[in-house]
Amino acid sequence: MAVDDNGDFGYRPVVDAMYSTLVEMVACGFLSAEELQQMAIPTVGRSRTDFLAPFGTSGCFNGLCIEEIEIFFGEDHIWSDFEQHRDPLVFAAQWAAFTRASVVPTLAGSLDGGGTTPRASDFMKRLETGMTTRLAAKPQPMRIPLGRLLLANKT
Repeated sequence: MAVDDNGDFGYRPVVDAMYSTLVEMVACGFLSAEELQQMAIPTVGRSRTDFLAPFGTSGCFNGLCIEEIEIFFGEDHIWSDFEQHRDPLVFAAQWAAFTRASVVPTLAGSLDGGGTTPRASDFMKRLETGMTTRLAAKPQPMRIPLGRLLLANKT
C-alpha cells in the first residue's frame, strides 16, 4: 500500500462512508464516543521516500538493492464493474462487503467487550448497511495508490 504524491492514502469515499456511519452510530446511541475513539485500521500507506528509507543513499540494505520502484494507482475493479452494470446499489454493496471482510472485524474489536460481544454482529451489519447507503448515493471510483519494488540480492 502506498500514498500518492500528495500523501493521500486513497479510498476516500469508502473511508468517508465508514466514518460517517460510525458517527451516526454514536449519535443514535449504538456506539459510545469512547468506542469510536478506540477504533483504528492498522494500515500504513508508504510514500516513495518511505519505501527507499531503509536502503539509504546507496539503495542497498543487507545485500538487497532496489532495482526499480514505482508508485501507481491500482485498478478499482468494483468501479469497472459499475461502469458496465450502472447499478449504484450493487457498486456500493460490493465496496461495503469488501470493507466488512477486510477491516470491520478490526473495528469491532474496539467495542466494549471486544469483537465477540453479542453487539459485534449487529455492529457489522449496521456499518455495512450505512456504508452501502452512503456509497450508493454518490458512486465514484476509488483511488488506490500502490507501491511496487524490484529488489535484487547483491550478496
